[in-house]
Amino acid sequence: MTSVEDIKEILRIGETRNTEFKRILSDTDLKKDRFQKLVTRIRYMTCESPFEGTFLVGIEDVNGKEWKVYGLSEDDLESASSILAEVCAEAEVEIVEEERVETEKGFVGIYLLKRIEAPEIKETCSINVAGRVNSGKSTLIGALVTGTPDDGSGRSRSFLLIHPQEITRGQTADIHLAFMGFDEEGQSIHIENPLNKEESARVLDQSARILTFFDAPGHKEYSKTMIRSILGADAQYGLILVPAPEEANLIRAEEDRSGIRRLDDITREHLILMSTQESPFIVAISKTDRAKDEDVNLVEEVLRDTLKEIGRIPVGISDADDIPPVLREIHNGVVVPIFHTAATDMSSLSILVKLLSQLPSTTDRIDFERPARAYVDKVYRGIRGTNVVVTGTVKSGVFKKGQNLLLGPDVNGQFLEGRLFSIEMFKRRVGLVKLGDLFGFDIKDVDKHEVRRGQVLSDTDAEVSSCPQFEANIVVTRHPTRISEGYSPVFQSHTIQQAVVLRKIYDADYLTVGDFARVRLEFLIRPEALMVGDKIVLREANTRAIGTIVEVIN
Repeated sequence: MTSVEDIKEILRIGETRNTEFKRILSDTDLKKDRFQKLVTRIRYMTCESPFEGTFLVGIEDVNGKEWKVYGLSEDDLESASSILAEVCAEAEVEIVEEERVETEKGFVGIYLLKRIEAPEIKETCSINVAGRVNSGKSTLIGALVTGTPDDGSGRSRSFLLIHPQEITRGQTADIHLAFMGFDEEGQSIHIENPLNKEESARVLDQSARILTFFDAPGHKEYSKTMIRSILGADAQYGLILVPAPEEANLIRAEEDRSGIRRLDDITREHLILMSTQESPFIVAISKTDRAKDEDVNLVEEVLRDTLKEIGRIPVGISDADDIPPVLREIHNGVVVPIFHTAATDMSSLSILVKLLSQLPSTTDRIDFERPARAYVDKVYRGIRGTNVVVTGTVKSGVFKKGQNLLLGPDVNGQFLEGRLFSIEMFKRRVGLVKLGDLFGFDIKDVDKHEVRRGQVLSDTDAEVSSCPQFEANIVVTRHPTRISEGYSPVFQSHTIQQAVVLRKIYDADYLTVGDFARVRLEFLIRPEALMVGDKIVLREANTRAIGTIVEVIN
């Protein structure tokens, strides 16, 4: 039971992110503007783990310098409680505890608020954004999310650059997430300040559809992170940016050197990786405001030829009438829409936004009978009130709060059994997540030090196994000389990243660029959980090979 002394201690600390004081709540607070401000504040108080906040009524602010007990009559407190209940109902928050403390000046009401658990987030769609260094990925995402054009100096990308080396260099070094919302009519709901959690909560609550962007680095020194993003995010769509001025210069330089007009190696690699994922993707020729018309035309011409070489049909999008045919065909995995964009000009982005608002989500075709499966991307230990928190994207099926699940393999190839204690999505508690959803899981009953990136999460009755070896069909896309048995590159698939050794090449003594072969590979450190059909990348310095697993050897 809370005492007057306890209240004084709360007042000494003052208002915090999760604590709000009010002198009184009256009918004035039910008017539209005041009501919405209260709703927003309460949503903000309860939008992060443990999704709780404390609301006190009967406390006054003395000249902005200190808080003191004001005290209410019993009738005034009864009225305040009713008004708070209305606000909480609108905010989808429940009053789980209510206490009245009598003081010398009157009553103080203390309310413990908790966010109501949503059964699931509204319709979601995810897009993996790739592109060479300085292609304008973060800047474009910033302009789309905020609805504000860039100033030409990268202002709109600032909220995505969070690491010191990113801020210093103005370049992405890790995978970052951003989201934009759409209402029932497909109109964008913009965030004025993406770093403001209260603003983010507002957009999530008002949106009927959420579009998530995975922003991966483009610099070649972070190529492993870029590959992890494309292979591990399991996004429903891809978006590749090709910067018109820089790409045009690289095309001309290659033509002068070799006599062949072709895209830069990194841009080609992004196109090939996206195409091997078998997910539809879009290409945006970016920075058109900084390029001459002949540069844009050159890039688009070479881009179209490259797409045709990898079995795709390029389709230029110049106005809204071009969108319906693309929407009908995009899930066949053949059509690739091409846009001309400039982050400094919102009119150049309007047609792209229109397409994004209508992209069909794959989550409406979920087979709920398929076992739940996901791969661990990031691991967080030491968060207050949790055992171990992991993040990732659901690859198949549905995960529900409270279910038992398998996690592994560990260093010995064994799987741990744990319990899914809680689920977060976009910093909201939810009851379940499904195919394509981003998640944060608090997992109980497992040794948190045994959890690592690359492990699989699945239903306890799913057929999961660890494999030290596997066979795959691969094609070598880049290598300076030739690859022989005994070669040891880095293997990437989903969020798995580990060194392997090439044990056998079938029907060949060695491999060079352009060669196809079936090969046997063995993990050097520990077994991993793989399935037939998984897409893989082998990389090392100037070497790239891509392929598909055809046999898992336990």
